[in-house]
Amino acid sequence: MIRGDRHTAMRRLALSIFSSLLLVGCPGGLDNCEDFNACAGGGGGSTGVTVELVFQVNCGNAVCHDADQPAAMLDLVSPNVASRTVGVNSTDPNCGSDIIVIAGDPIESYMMKKILNEPGICGGQMPIGTILDAEDTDVIRQWILDLGGVPAIINEGPDSGV
Repeated sequence: MIRGDRHTAMRRLALSIFSSLLLVGCPGGLDNCEDFNACAGGGGGSTGVTVELVFQVNCGNAVCHDADQPAAMLDLVSPNVASRTVGVNSTDPNCGSDIIVIAGDPIESYMMKKILNEPGICGGQMPIGTILDAEDTDVIRQWILDLGGVPAIINEGPDSGV
């Protein structure tokens, strides 16, 4: 019986460590794009950070959407991520009619709904265990707009007349 108890304890410890990693999720925020050599254009919005870097830092670790064993069969770190997201249906059987990215339409894109934790999504908010900061969310939103050829929306405030 002692051997069984030890096995059970080890299993619980391993499960606890794995669960902790899931709760921590992917690190959030790219405060200094120069640290990552990723300040060039390409879906970077006003911050200069690229969508590729946002995906790599926030979504591309071993338990998330990396290239080796991507969660939900969605690799967000390899080149040409648009080819795997634009016009592509969710792999979740309960949300298979949801399109991951609708070019030019971040409001209806399932990716943005998952990031913003909107009602009706399958599963939980992405990234797991954290909330994507506003700047990184805006980079993804602008990337989706850019895919559809939609220019950036500039909010100059209520008194600007814009």
